[in-house]
This record gives sequence, structure tokens and C-alpha cells, in this order.
Amino acid sequence: MLLPVDSRSAPVNNKPPATQTKKPVKKPEKKPVKKPAKPPATQKTPVKQTPTVTKPTAKKPEAAETLPGKTEKPVEAEKAPDSTKPVEKEPDTAKPVDTVIEPDSILADDEPANQMVLNHPWDDYAPLPLLHERFLVFQSARPGSTEGHDLWYSHNANYRDRTGRPQWSVPLPFAFPLIGNPSDTMQVQKPAENPPGQFSVNSDGFEGHPSIVMVGSKPVEIYLTSRRAEGGRQGYAGLNIYYARYRNNRWSELMHINEINGDYDDRMAYVTPDGKRMFFVSNRPGGYGGDDIYYTERDMRTGLWASPINLGPLVNGPDDEITPFLTANGQKLVFSSNRKGGLGGFDIYISHWNGLEFEMPLNAGRPFNSERDDEAFKLTDDGMWGYFSSDRRHTDAKGRFDIYRVAVPTELIESVKLTLTGRILDASSRLPLGMDATIHIDFELMTKVITSKRRVKNDGETIENNFTTDLYTGRSYRLRISAPGYQPYQTVLDYRGVIPAGRKDERIFYLEPIRKEATYERRLAGIVVDDATGLPLPGSTITKREADGTAVPLDVNAEGRFAVPVRNDERFAIMASSPGYVSQEQSFTETKELKEIVIRLKAGKDTNPCEAGDPQCIGNERIYFDLNSAVIKESEMKKLRAIARIMQSNTGIRIEIQGHTDLTYRGPETKSHTYNQKLSLDRANAVKQRLIELGIAADRLIVRGYSYDRPLIPVKDAVKGAINRRVEFKKID
Repeated sequence: MLLPVDSRSAPVNNKPPATQTKKPVKKPEKKPVKKPAKPPATQKTPVKQTPTVTKPTAKKPEAAETLPGKTEKPVEAEKAPDSTKPVEKEPDTAKPVDTVIEPDSILADDEPANQMVLNHPWDDYAPLPLLHERFLVFQSARPGSTEGHDLWYSHNANYRDRTGRPQWSVPLPFAFPLIGNPSDTMQVQKPAENPPGQFSVNSDGFEGHPSIVMVGSKPVEIYLTSRRAEGGRQGYAGLNIYYARYRNNRWSELMHINEINGDYDDRMAYVTPDGKRMFFVSNRPGGYGGDDIYYTERDMRTGLWASPINLGPLVNGPDDEITPFLTANGQKLVFSSNRKGGLGGFDIYISHWNGLEFEMPLNAGRPFNSERDDEAFKLTDDGMWGYFSSDRRHTDAKGRFDIYRVAVPTELIESVKLTLTGRILDASSRLPLGMDATIHIDFELMTKVITSKRRVKNDGETIENNFTTDLYTGRSYRLRISAPGYQPYQTVLDYRGVIPAGRKDERIFYLEPIRKEATYERRLAGIVVDDATGLPLPGSTITKREADGTAVPLDVNAEGRFAVPVRNDERFAIMASSPGYVSQEQSFTETKELKEIVIRLKAGKDTNPCEAGDPQCIGNERIYFDLNSAVIKESEMKKLRAIARIMQSNTGIRIEIQGHTDLTYRGPETKSHTYNQKLSLDRANAVKQRLIELGIAADRLIVRGYSYDRPLIPVKDAVKGAINRRVEFKKID
């Protein structure tokens, strides 16, 4: 294995070998070349600016020598070196201008990694990983036995380690077979140049954008982009899509797809692994911009492709869309576009299939896109790694389009089926559960319910208690297991991230037996309050409804408090009602963690609880006073008239009138309580006098003063404590 060349030590004036036949290109600049609004009708293989190089001869017509897909102004070539000798490299520690990293572009571990062994100072483009990254086929303009852009390939010695770095061999010109020795029955395209039985598609022209259909580990079809003039191939005037098939132990000649190609540029084909669908790029009339993505399906009986269909205005736009790739489950289309709103020239975009059409594409963002061109993205078979080509600024860049490898982005992680197998054991005995368990698996709004299966001996002893079910990656499930006599068990099954297809998740689940605690009884405290103010409602009726439906009335004291007799694990309900409020019922289960029951009642439409004439309302009524005053405000008289009507209708009712004050007395501390005691009695007597005037006998009214000893809110602020300046009522049996 050769060590990768560190491009950072390469001299600025490094030239490709003189045998390479290329058109001179521009000298390096600090900024990328501005893209034309509409590329010429040629193969899209963008060129990154590199140091000027010279060609010794020109064997091809000029149209074939230009790098397809770019429009550049002609520049003067440097003096050609001696074509009989390799170009010498003068020692130089300076970095090429195009590889300088901007100050804020510090490379992180998860950023795309330049595959230095694969890359060359000329363009390396359209990477195609095969057989779980065992091989990589790609397009390159590097010097070789043929000129122009050709297909090359490399072998990864570390392909079995799916999380490690690949160990690429030095690239070789592409030829089948990739594994094993050539067969003497294989089609020999160029007997003088290739070993016997080897199949090669390269010529002195343009070959690019490979797509290979595999059956197991064997290739059965190859698709690529080329021109009809190269190698004497048939085709139309523009770029064409060609293919060859492996049948009867031999490869066919390359043939153009007559039902797809035309007198325009048809190229960049991606054929799905089943060989049934093709996505490709064309600048034919009737599109939405320069280059559009088209789709076609093949009749597997005849082998013919249907008339291509434009993917429409959601995918295609007024600019250019190129290098399509469909993920394994057919749910995401990945392509590159120079549409407005991107990070650079051509950016990588992702479009989701919603069952009817591909939706509006989303920019993949950094680190997959840069300020330059990022194109030809493809995933490995297992979906763990992505490859693409870019002319981005990078410390390891060779100077033009390079091949990069990156961990698969979250947006492209495929959802595949996996099998969950569970063994259910008793946590105490560590033996299989002696009864069937019920398993609930929740995902979003869906729930799958299954039952474990027991296997028993002849004597009835359980020797297995298992369950098996199919789930999908890319999701997080909540699993719940229950069985009589055992504590419920639950856990999260997180299958997000990259998980190869066909994996099994084998787990053991332990259920804890329920250990019954000693029974106990206690009285659980409760309070009923106004929902808006939080003030107690002593005039409320509270009833406990037990599990068997028995109703148990509970006493409510003057502070709105009550006590509920409960037993451990008891289930019960509390029904609460109060005059002037909306009744409600709440359910509870007794546990030691339940400290207090708070019932909050919402006020009804009538703000005066006694307007309906219910005697129970008297305990909820309050008469409010101004600061340091015992004068009843006219606004409070409505409440007293309602109480008087109730007492006239219910002659057996006697009430205690309770006067209260706030904590805002400003006199001497020693006289504070005495002053407020008198003020609270004055307020209670004022209310008593008004009720007598309204026709209530004095012997039915008892007066009490409580000074500031029973505040509703324990504050000294005159505004916040205004609610404490009040008279309350208590019915006397």
C-alpha cells in the first residue's frame, strides 16, 4: 500500500506529467471563478483553477479537449516542457494558493475528508462506491494510457472496518473484472492494450459518470456518459448515455440508449440497484432551466426504457440541476444545483418523496456544501458513508475537483427494518416468566401490541418466554411490558443513527415481582378554594366516592379544609360543589407521595354566590371594607340583602358574624392588637345592625371579632392586604 501524497508539501508550480493532453487553464486566484448563468451544452465536470500547465501536442479536436461543463476565457499557455521527460518538481515549501484555509474554517473530525490517495492535480469526479466501499470507481482527467476524462478505480484494503478510514490503493484505469482474473470469454475491447479477457470502456475521448448495476458481488450492467465520436461509438450529436451488459459470460459492446438520447446533452445517469429506474440530466427543450433532472423506468421484459419525464418545477428550476442520486429506499433524491440561496456555486440538495412527488429540495448545508462547487454525492451500500466531489479550499486539496468522504448526514439516514428479540425473566429468580406478558411498543401516535410466547416442559415448567417483532431504524420507540403480579417495565428503544439493514437487537428484560406492603389507613388533608383568587370556600360540599360507588360526605371547616379517610393503593374520587361555582369531580389513587388534595372551583356566571338562594352559600360570602373603616359600602349591600332573603326563607338558620382586619395599623406596637380587635368587632356589629334592619332577629346573629389573627394573605401592605379587611359568615347548627 503506497502512502498518500501530502499535497500541502507540493510546489506551487507543480505540473502534471507532460504526457497529459490538456488545454491550458487559468492561473490560480484567491476567489473561485464565477459560474455562467447557463453552462454550455457539454458534460458537467467543473474545473477548479490550478497553476497553468502546457500541452506538448494536441491530438484531439478543440471541442473534445475542453473540460466539459465549464466556460473559461482562453489564456496564453506557458512554454511547453520537453515531452520526452517527466516534469521535474522543484523543492518548495509554499502551499498552492487554492489550498489556503480561511481563518474561520478549522476542520472538525466530522468534516469531509479528502481522499488524498485517490486524488490528482487534475479533476477527480463522480465517485461511485461499490460492495460496501470495497471499490471506488470514479472519473478522472489524470494522465493514463488514454487521453481525456476516463474511468478509474481503487481498492480499499480496510473495507471490512465500516467505521474506520479506508486504505485505498493507487488508482488504476477502470476495467472489469474488479475481483478475480479475466475470463477468456469476456469481450476484449482493445486486445492490444488490455490483458486477454479484460473489459474496458476508456478511450481517448470522454468517459464519465459511471453507474453500475450489481447482482450480489458481480456487475451485470455499466452506464456512463460519452460522445459518439469517441471510440467509433454510435449516438447523437450531444453527450449520450451508454451502457454495456454482461450476458453469457461476456460483456457487450457499449451501446447508446436510443429511446433516451437525443441531439442535446443527455448524461449523468444514475440507475437504481434493481436496474428498473434511471435518473439523468438533460438540457433538451421543454425543461425549466439549463440542465434539468429527468426520470424513466425500464420494461424488464423488453429491456426498453420509457419516455423520460421531467421531475417538475419543485426539483428543477431556472438554473441547473445535475448529478442525481436516489437513496436505497427511494425516499430521498440527492442532487447538486447552482440555484440562488446556496452557499457557493453548485450545492448539494435533498428532496423527499412524499408518495406523489419529490418535495421542495432542502440545502444540505455545511459541512457538505462550501463556498465553491460540491457535486455528485453518493452513499455506500450500507448508507454509512457519503462520497462527493468538490473544488473547495481544503488543506489536502490537490488543486482541482477532489473526492471527499463524509459520515452520512442525518437527513440521508435510511430507515431499514430490524428485528427485536426479547427474553422476559423474573428479576428475583432470573428464570423465565411463568406467564405470558403483554408488550406495548409506542411510536408517535401508533402503538403495536404483542404477547410473549412461553415454551414449557411436560411438567408445566416454563423454560422460555420470548417475543420477536420487526421495527424500523431512524425511530425512537417506547417499550412497555406488563404481566400480572409484576411491576410494569418500560424503556426507550433508540434506533436513530446509521444502522445497517438486517441487524437484530437481542435483549433480556427483567420484571420485578410486586411485593405487597402492609395495609394502612390515614386521613389525607384537602382544601377547596376559588380558582381565580385562591381563597378558601368554606361553604362547599365535599363528597368522597369510593371504588364501589359508595358516597361518603366529608366535613368542610371554616377555612375550607377537609380530611379524606384513605387506604393504601385505594382509588377514589372527590366531588366538590359550592354555591356560585361550577361543580367538579377529580380521581385519585392513594400513594405515600400524595400529600394534599387541592380542589379549585371556577366561579359560575353569577358573581354573587347567594343570588340563587342556596343556604350553603353563606359560608362563601364576604363583606369588604375600606382601610380603618367599619362603614358598609353600598356595593356590598347586595350581598347582605341576599343573605337576609335566605335567612327569612330558612328560619332555623343562625349565623356567626366574624369581623377581621389587615396588618397595617400605624400606631404604637403595644396598642396594635387592641385597636384592630375593636375595629373587627365594629365591622361585625355594623353587619349585624344592617341584617336586623333587613328583618333578621337579633337572637339569630352572633358577633365575633378576630383582629388581624386570621388573615387570608399574611402581608402588611395596605393594597395587597385589602382582602383581609372583611366580614365572613359561619352557619351555626
